[in-house]
Amino acid sequence: MHFFTTFAGYFFAVPLLFIILILILIQSLLDNQKLFDTAIKLLSRLFPAVFGIRVKVIGKENIDPDKTYIFMANHVNIFDIVILYGYIPHFFRAVELEDHFSWPVWGTITQKAGNIPISHSNPRAALESLNKAGTAISQGTSIAILPEGHRTRDGKLQPFMRGPFRLAKKTNVDIIPIVMKGLWDRKSVHSKIVHPGTVEILIGDPITSESYKDISDRKLNIHVRKIMLRMLEE
Repeated sequence: MHFFTTFAGYFFAVPLLFIILILILIQSLLDNQKLFDTAIKLLSRLFPAVFGIRVKVIGKENIDPDKTYIFMANHVNIFDIVILYGYIPHFFRAVELEDHFSWPVWGTITQKAGNIPISHSNPRAALESLNKAGTAISQGTSIAILPEGHRTRDGKLQPFMRGPFRLAKKTNVDIIPIVMKGLWDRKSVHSKIVHPGTVEILIGDPITSESYKDISDRKLNIHVRKIMLRMLEE
């Protein structure tokens, strides 16, 4: 049964991606990244829906539409960025693994959208990527980053990389912790089958820059991970 729902999901998801691609290309040509943002968010919400995934968002009131944030979320599967973009009520761009930029269709989407590629094998290139993210933040654009760096292999929250917390310390903006609960049950990294069901997006209270200004990026890493672990266990 889930084989057929998965096949149907991919059948409808591919045209959705092409529509998103067209809108992003038009935005890029007109040099206005926010022109179709509302429509792209709507299409992003349809993406999990065609696989039978229902998304429930808790904590949207924790996001001030007039503030710039670093959103940090757990990394589960290929749906992560699309779901986050569709359901976070805020304009943002993502720091994304550089390999994704070579994928058919999605690679062009993420590049033209203005997302930032990051390397896990080249420290100098990774630092340059974080500097680009810092520049975007200084210009008022929020950034989403998945601090685990890789998709979970067992459904549990993995250790965090250090870079996102160096970025936070450098830019002095509030961090919004986000966890996606139930997404591993919908699709694991070990299978292409998607299981219909419900996913909860929990948006945590902001971790203010004032609250972490006097601690190291290492301690901030531990602090944020503890908060996200607690959110996942609630």
